[in-house]
Amino acid sequence: MKLTVLQKVGIIILSMLIGTFSMANAKEAKTIDELVAMFDDKKCAECHEQIYSEWQASWHAKAINSSLKGMRNFIAVGLAKEWDTPLTKAEVLKCLDCHAPAVNYASEELAVEIGNLIVTAFEKKGSSEGSQAAEELAKLNVGCYSCHNIKATGIAPGLRGKPKKGVIYGPNGEDGDDFHKSIESADISTSAFCMQCHGVYHAPDGETIQCNTLSGSYRHGYLAAGGSKTCQECHLNKGHLFPGGHDLDTVKEGLGFNLEIAKYNHLPGQIEGVKNPKEWVPSAVITAFIENKAGHRVPDG
Repeated sequence: MKLTVLQKVGIIILSMLIGTFSMANAKEAKTIDELVAMFDDKKCAECHEQIYSEWQASWHAKAINSSLKGMRNFIAVGLAKEWDTPLTKAEVLKCLDCHAPAVNYASEELAVEIGNLIVTAFEKKGSSEGSQAAEELAKLNVGCYSCHNIKATGIAPGLRGKPKKGVIYGPNGEDGDDFHKSIESADISTSAFCMQCHGVYHAPDGETIQCNTLSGSYRHGYLAAGGSKTCQECHLNKGHLFPGGHDLDTVKEGLGFNLEIAKYNHLPGQIEGVKNPKEWVPSAVITAFIENKAGHRVPDG
């Protein structure tokens, strides 16, 4: 069907109005409490108490305060000293798009404030000011909505589009729950989903950020050698605790250990301090073998 010039102009104007309306109503949090309220994970605990409890004990639940040193160095040393670059929301997100994805919905001013809190919490650790900063930062983390909404379509945003507001993405989709709408996501069960953060991060300005990451060794070492397990198969075996290098049982599962002991005797007179220099001294050579049974190099994160 051909459209008249007037119809085409009308469509263009309507599109511009819709875009303007969306931009004008795009909510940006002005405070940390307001930002937390936008993605209130505590509501999830009402139906998913065990999962929420597991998550609370995970490192995802303290993703900022457990990594203050590296983020402080990026802000106070990298940006401020080495590159003479001002602290902006875009720069803050080079850390917090993974460590606290909700900051994508913070205002420019709030994002900068959070960046400064990171510096304060690290540099003034132990003081009342530093403790207060850390307490505020503890409200931000990798929470339920971080994975099940904000980052849910991040593998292929051109194909999946932006995550829908208020929707929970998961491996099962609709479950008859009236509390929220659920959408089945094949992506969330793949290693590529985890690699959005546990890999090389590509910022919108083209800069690549590589912290301690394991996606390279997983892809080029483990998968290339015929491995087939996903990240989730090993790191969701204890639920949403996501055990890793901080969990002794997981470390034991990921490492093989064996000893070879070769006994022999030292010739008389070769070992100082022996009472009888004519005695043969019982000795041994111990060789330790450590096998990496994980799907990536160890240690890593």
